[in-house]
This record gives sequence, C-alpha cells and structure tokens, in this order.
Amino acid sequence: MKKIINFIFAISLVAGLFIGCNNSVTLGEETLDISGSRAVVPEAAKTSTIKIYVFNIPSDVDTTQPWNIWAWREETTDSNYDTKGWPGGSFQLTKDPNLEALSGTFKVDPTMDLGILFVHSSGSPQTKDISIPKEKIQDGAELYFVYGETAYYSTPEECLGLRYAELAAVDGKSLTAQIVGHKAEKVTKDSVIVKDNAGNALTVSAVTYDGSTATITLTDGALEKLPYTVTYDGVTKEAGVLASMIDEIGWTYDGNDLGVTFKGTKATFKMWAPLASKVSLLLYDDVADVGNFKATTVAANACGSTEETELKGTPAVDPIVMTKDNATGVWSYELSNYSAYKYYKYQIVNNGTTYYVCDIYAKAASPDSIAAQLVDINADTDYGTKENYVNPFGNSGETQKSYADAVIYEMHIRDWAKAFDGEGKFIELAESEKFIAHLKEMGITHVQVVPMFDYAQVNSDKNYNWGYNPYHYNVPEGRYVKDMKDGMDAVKQLRQFIKALHDAGIAINMDVVYNHTNGTQGGSLYDSTVPEYYYRLNNGSYTNGSGCGNETDSEKVMFKKYIIESLKHWMLDYHINGFRFDLMGLHKSETMEEIYNELCKIDSNVMVYGEPWTGDGNKKRCNGAVKSDTNLMGAGAFDDDFRNAIKGGEFGGFQHGHVQGTYKDSAIVAGLKGSSCTRNKTGTPALALHYVECHDNYTLFDKLAMSYLKKTTFAGDLFAAIEAEGLKAVKAQNKLAAAYVFLAQGTPFMNGGQEFLRTKRGDENSYSSNDTINAIDLSFATKYADVVATYKGLIALRKDFSAFRYAKTAKAETVSEGVTKYDVTADDGNFTVLFNATDKSASVSAITGKVVNVNGGVKLSGSYFALGFNDISASAKKYTIADTETKVSTVPAKSFVILKK
Repeated sequence: MKKIINFIFAISLVAGLFIGCNNSVTLGEETLDISGSRAVVPEAAKTSTIKIYVFNIPSDVDTTQPWNIWAWREETTDSNYDTKGWPGGSFQLTKDPNLEALSGTFKVDPTMDLGILFVHSSGSPQTKDISIPKEKIQDGAELYFVYGETAYYSTPEECLGLRYAELAAVDGKSLTAQIVGHKAEKVTKDSVIVKDNAGNALTVSAVTYDGSTATITLTDGALEKLPYTVTYDGVTKEAGVLASMIDEIGWTYDGNDLGVTFKGTKATFKMWAPLASKVSLLLYDDVADVGNFKATTVAANACGSTEETELKGTPAVDPIVMTKDNATGVWSYELSNYSAYKYYKYQIVNNGTTYYVCDIYAKAASPDSIAAQLVDINADTDYGTKENYVNPFGNSGETQKSYADAVIYEMHIRDWAKAFDGEGKFIELAESEKFIAHLKEMGITHVQVVPMFDYAQVNSDKNYNWGYNPYHYNVPEGRYVKDMKDGMDAVKQLRQFIKALHDAGIAINMDVVYNHTNGTQGGSLYDSTVPEYYYRLNNGSYTNGSGCGNETDSEKVMFKKYIIESLKHWMLDYHINGFRFDLMGLHKSETMEEIYNELCKIDSNVMVYGEPWTGDGNKKRCNGAVKSDTNLMGAGAFDDDFRNAIKGGEFGGFQHGHVQGTYKDSAIVAGLKGSSCTRNKTGTPALALHYVECHDNYTLFDKLAMSYLKKTTFAGDLFAAIEAEGLKAVKAQNKLAAAYVFLAQGTPFMNGGQEFLRTKRGDENSYSSNDTINAIDLSFATKYADVVATYKGLIALRKDFSAFRYAKTAKAETVSEGVTKYDVTADDGNFTVLFNATDKSASVSAITGKVVNVNGGVKLSGSYFALGFNDISASAKKYTIADTETKVSTVPAKSFVILKK
C-alpha cells in the first residue's frame, strides 16, 4: 500500500527540507505529499506575541539538532490566505534559563485558532496536532505544554511535578513516575514516598531520574500490597498498573456472573475493572434521564471538557460507590430492590479520568447503548438454557451434521426489508411471507446475517451501513428495531426474526466482529472500562491489523473469556446457530479451536468459520481452518483461492477467472476436491467454505458484466450496457460459477441475490452507499427465473446426494484447457460432472450415464441437457434424472453436464 503522508506542516527554516512547487517536500531521500497543508499566516497578520514552554522533551533524540514549533492558522476560508502552499510559523526552541524546559517566543495571528505541533529538526519525532483557541493567544500570553500531550496550561504549576506513577514490574518491586520540570538532584530516594494499600510506608532503596521519568525500586514491594500511592513534592498519586501486566499479575475472574444477576427483587452488579481507582453505580428511573452520549470521557484540562452532567445524566439517587476485590479486580454492589429503577451505568475513574460507561456485560440497553437496562431478558420466556436451545440444522442436536450439509445464504437486514418497502427492521422480515418463502424455495439451510449487534451509529442516523463498526457486542442494533423505546424492544423483535427463520426450518448464523471496535479510549466502552487491556498495542500505540484503526487482543484472558461468554449469550438467549468471524486471522488458531469446543458443548452442529486474513495483510495469527481434536468439525475458513480461480481475484487489480476465459485449471481441480484453500491446514474439505460472491467487493453479476465489457470500473446500469447478447453470456458464466461451488467438496456459501443476478451498479464497496445500490429487488427473481432455477436445482441435487458433500472418493482432472472432469462416489450414488468454461463445444472421451437435468437452462439438440429444459414450470421438481443411460462425448460451451452412473 502506498502511504501518502500529508501531515508534515509549516516550516521554511528547518535544515534538510526542500520545499517543491508541486505540493511535495523532500526529506532526505523520501518525497512526501503535503497537498493537504494548512493555511499560511501572512506576516502582517502576526500581531500577537506569545511564549511557549515545553517540558519533558525526549532526551534520547539527537541533541545537536534543535526542536521546532510548526504552526498554522486553522479552518480559514479567507481568500487572502494561501491554503495550497507551505504554512508559515516555524520557530526553534531553546533551553529556558529558569525552567527545566525548552521555550521560544514567536508571533501569531490572534484572530483565528492556532494549530501547532512540536517536531525535531530532522523531521522525526513529531507530536500530534494541538489546537489552541484564539482567546488563549492574545499578546503576551504564556502557554505550557508537556511533550506527548495535547493539553495546554496557563501556568507552570499546573503541569510541574509528579504527574502519574505506575507499576513497572509484576513482582511489585519497581515503579515508574513521570516528574515534570524538576532538576535531577532533587529527585532522590529520600524525596519519594511510597505507601501500600494499608497506608504503610515501603522502603525505597533507589531512585533514578532522566529528567522525565523516575524509576523507583522497592525493597519490600509485593503484589498483595497493591495499589501503591506515590508522594513527591507534596503531590500524591495512586500508582497505576499497565494493562499488559494484568494477566501476569493474575487479576482475572473465573465466575460467570459479571454484569447484573437477579434473584427476586435483588440485583447484584459486578464489573471487572482492575485498573480503576473508583467505580460507582448510577441508577436511573427512565430513558430520558440517562444522558445524551455514547461512551466518552470527562478530562480535566485547560482545553475544556464536555459537561459532566450530560454524560452522567440525571441519576435517581446519588452515585453508589462499589466495593473492589483486589484479588480479581471485580467491583460489586448488591441492590436489595431494583424495581424502582430501569437503567444503570458505571462511573469509572481510570488514571484520573472519569468515564461514564454502559455495562459491557449488559444484555439489554437503552437506545444507542447509553445505559444498560435493569431487566432479566429471559424472565417468563423459553430462552437461556441449553435445553431450550433451537437449531433446525440437525433438529436441535438429534442428528449429527457436517458443515458440508449446510448451504449458507448471506443477507443484510436493511437490504431485504427494503425489498418489501420496509424501513430496515427485524420485525418487517419476520412478518414477510415473501421473504421466508423465497428462502425456503431456494433450499438453503442457513441464513448468515451481516452484523446485527449494536454498532456505532446512533439510531437517529438513517444512513446505510454494513455494521462492521462494533460498539456493544451483547445487544442488538437499535436501527433494526421498530419504534424502539427500550432495550427489550430490541430483544423481542430480534427473537421474532430468528423464530420466523427457525419455523421455516432455516438456521441462522451471525456475523461477529470481535477483532476491532469502532473507536478506542473514550470512544470505546471496552477501553473506557479497562484502558488498553482489550487491544493490541506496540510501544503505546494501537496496532492496526484490522485496517480499522485498532485490533483487539483475544489472547488476553478476560477478553477471550468475554468473547466466549458473548457467543454463548447469542446462542442461548437468541438461539443463534453459528458464527462467521470477521478477520478471523487476527485470532490465534488455538483461540478459535477453544471457541469452537466451548460452543460445541451447547450444540454439536454449531458452525464456526471466518475470514482467514487480516486487514493489513501482515499479521496473520490464525492459519485458517482449525479442526477440533475432540469434536467432529472445527473452525472453518473461506476458500478465496477457489473463488479467485472461478471468477478472478478481488485484490491487486481487476482480475478475470476461469468462467471469463482466463483458465485456472489446476486451481479448479483443487477446489472441486476441497483441497484448494492454502489456509485450510486440516485436510477436512467441509471446513473450506466455497463461494464466488459475498457482501464485499463486486456482486458476481457486476464482476462478470464488467468483464464482458472489458472494463475495470463502471457506474450505472450494467444490464443496459451488456445488452441481450451480453446478458446471455453472463447468465451462462453465473450458472457455471454456481455449479463449481455447489457440486464441489466443501461447504457452499452464496450472497443473497446472487441467484437472480443482483447488481450494485458497479459499486465495489457499498458499505455506506444508499439503498438504491444495496436494496434487494425481488422482481429480478422472476425476471431471471432461469438463473434462480439453476441454483435451486444445484442446491437440491447437492442436498439429496452425499457424493457432492462428502464423497468417499473425489477425483478431478483437466481434460483440456478450460475443460474439467470431476468424479465423485458415495453409497447413495456415483456421478461424473463435465465442466466446459470455454466459448466452444468441447470433446471428451465418451462417458455413459443417466443425465441429470438441472432446471434453468436451454434444451440442446441430441439426447441430453447441459443445464436443463426450456419450460421451468413444466415440473415441480428442481432437477430430474433420466430413466435411461446416454453416451456423452461433447460438452456445450460455458456449460456443464451431470451424469449419474
């Protein structure tokens, strides 16, 4: 990936930088794009003189070169200001004679907010952008900064001295503390006091100080004495613990009662927050009282802060301080009678910052998950236990199934609700006879729903979204709920949707996105609860294996436990029957195996599978499918190798595949045998999911139509563009692609609408496109009934004969370029399938067998059918098998012939 760097700003004095006239800058040998630079401040506008002090500048950077301030005028629309060129305002910092800081005086424009950052003259390192309101930069102003922070202060006293302390070793014998602006000779073992959790002074044996960080060594430190307090120069701070140490220290919890549990009128609250210095329970009477925002923070600094009352809302009673178990990090409180309250949230203090957090363990929440709901979602229902769990696939465990017995059909709630003039709600699909009828007629066994847990958009946001921006993993997405008043509306309506599918004999798989969250820090419920614990970090920065700005860390004890409990919640409390893991490659293979084995205890027919890749492509942890040692299946993986062979890869440019005439014979042979997926290390074909279309990338029709037009991009009506002749060609390619998928060894997967030439008008990535692009048009099912019929026939044939699911023997070979012979044997039938991906009729060695007529094709001259017969309505059967044998020696172009021997 080409990385365009557009965040290097204003400077004309820094040595080694050459400013070009084409919005680029040369730094050493690297040319960087600065086309997004900020507004230049004309000299005449610099009428205000300010002085800036910066404490704790890193001492490990080349000290022979100076540090600089880069500055720009923010958000100008004034035509007198050049917003295209190189912003002005560079100034070198020098050592201040009175403070342990660097300082500098320079002139600014006081009529507009000021943007600055601090940067070493070599260009690295540099800080984040800092925005300062114009009211703070009037003539004579002095501003004080601590390197690495975006806050600013009006006096040195606000930021000098002891800022924070934290444990540095898991044995409890070492601490680090940030001490700002003090001389080294003042920071000694005699000037630092450390006390244990009982208030007893500990022995400080040594202190080293580098001008920024003090390392404190204790003689008698021990984990059971945590938390410590550190006092220096009259300031006392509680010593925090790094999130990365939690598991090693052992602050974990084995119980299954985190969240809230009910017994009669009594409610017991338990929140795991081992790093918090204080946790309070906030109780509310009504949804109007809970506040206006999702997870966010109240940070006390000179930059200003959100009003605390907006985040806290209006609790019915004063905050109730909870009790901490120091051994596990669990805070708890028992409420004798919860009936007077409807919602709750936690007020959590982490590292001096207060967070107002909806309980991550809650099973129901107010709209937008601002607060958790005080309700037992299973009261007076048949949910919540293994005995009441329902799965049509295998009749709730009475029959053991293989993944290969499944036919998975992906769908998006809003896409399908719009097909029936709905708004995009669970209940609309639950009550739609046409929706259920189409699924049943197709013969699919599982519906896979694109994410339907609560994601970051608020309910009032009507814009389209797929939902790969998780906010709360345990509650349904409110935008799919009709007239949502409280969390139980979401629970009940999602259950109605699931029940409608189950009543139709269709299982339901849920697309889960435990690999990243929509935001971090105050924008994440998880980071707000236990800062940095749930995520992978590198040198203090969030890593980005997901490609979405962060990646969670399922190797952490309590997050893996959370994921497993969350999955069990969806199974037992909603009767979800399987899970598709987004970016499964970010989870260890051992983690996926553990997840499967835990869920299999509830339902031996549960399906667990996912994408075997990561967002940035270089942090693969899960090597695809993982076979369980103790159970019949395991965690499966999508077979993108077979997909790419059939219709062309999706990455690295617009590519063609076998059905378009770019022949991939060896990959087709491997895919038919169920052995093509390089990430499927188990040797179990059923754990490889075969597909040619999903919600990502182009629809199959769009990809084939664009290939026919010899185009790599297109926006508009592709049906009109390819005209009648092109439509005929694309239909044949689509049917042939389906035949490869549904007749191969493995587990077939299709995207909803693929069977009737669904188009997104050439939109490759429609995650935020409008309903015109994404909504299902079910009239296509009638318009292109021949394609639908082929899919129905292939699915029915596969379900009826185990040879196409888990053959005793499966052999495939290339007859000639683009032509493949595929032989499968089983107790219930032996078959030969001849595939011809070329544009001409292909000759093969004569084979004798009973022709299987899969509906939806054209009757050919001679005594057999390639794709069926003309009149789809002539038979209620989805396929027929001839009564007598026929000798076949040719295969029509872009077609396949199935023979039962």
